[in-house]
Amino acid sequence: SSGINAEWPLRPGEEFFSQVGKVRDVRIISDRNSRRCKGIAYIEFFEEESVAPALKLSGTKIMGIPIQVQHTQAEKNRAAMLANLAKEQGPTRLYVGQLHCNITEQMLRAIFEPFGYIDTLQLMIDPETNRSRGYGFVQYREADSARRSKEQLNGFELAGKPIKVGEVTEKMDHSMNNMGSQLDDEDTDRGGIEMNANARVQLMAKLASGNPGPRSKKAAAPEPVNETDLGQKVREMFGGAATGNQHPPSECFVLRNMFDPHTETDPYWSEEIRSDVIGECGSFGGVVHIHIDKRDPNGCVYLKATSTTVATACVNSLQGRWFSGKMIKASYMSNSEYGRKFEGTEYLREVLDR
Repeated sequence: SSGINAEWPLRPGEEFFSQVGKVRDVRIISDRNSRRCKGIAYIEFFEEESVAPALKLSGTKIMGIPIQVQHTQAEKNRAAMLANLAKEQGPTRLYVGQLHCNITEQMLRAIFEPFGYIDTLQLMIDPETNRSRGYGFVQYREADSARRSKEQLNGFELAGKPIKVGEVTEKMDHSMNNMGSQLDDEDTDRGGIEMNANARVQLMAKLASGNPGPRSKKAAAPEPVNETDLGQKVREMFGGAATGNQHPPSECFVLRNMFDPHTETDPYWSEEIRSDVIGECGSFGGVVHIHIDKRDPNGCVYLKATSTTVATACVNSLQGRWFSGKMIKASYMSNSEYGRKFEGTEYLREVLDR
């Protein structure tokens, strides 16, 4: 939206647009020098259906000034870019079939996310039973991520069933609604086998070992693995295991391969990375400092978390992930080294907001 008063605060903006749908984020664009609002803001909703009624708010006066509400040009450009990318480099959307009925969307994301940035992920749910229909769709940002994911995960045995991973082409788009019958199998139609505690343990063990073969009946029961470790286990299986750090765990760490300074063209690229990283770390407790070295050929982002525990969770989550076509490398820095590089950070306590 544009035409916003320079004094328009963030909270009323969220409240104003909440009348048409739940707001995920409000970003008001400010002048880099004066820090005053440029009269432009970006509104992100949780549901796509909220966009149409939001557009009808165009012309409404806020603080005496009529605002203009329209689709972001960035979204149009990104859609066009993804379409061109799919034609030039290959499909970015995959279907995933023959899933166990107890596999959740969170678990599916943890399994596919290590291969690259995911734009959207949808696990199809039966509205009558509220259970998985046994298939879903994964939309990657990069075609190379989709290719790697398909090569590594097609036929991968998950909860005792080899899953199907394939490309969604333009010819298949018109029949999306009927694809469930193509991807489902007999077990899924019957509701599958309940995943009891022992079956869940076996699922985690398979992810940890990467062995798709049948388990020996004489083998001892493996130790349970927390579901939040799924993504890390998959990264370890496919070459994304954390490498030894020069420093022991601390509050400070650095992420490499986050960007390429020679290829970044968007004037706000660093702000987008800052927002993404702070948002990701916020789910574990947050960070108190971030620095993006815009000229670093290694694409370094330096961070200080609220505690060593939070930093460890962030490193474990981000290490081995794919971001903009590159695998993130996360490593710790000593607090003293970080303090010398960024003076005054040892006194920071306030958690950063994206």
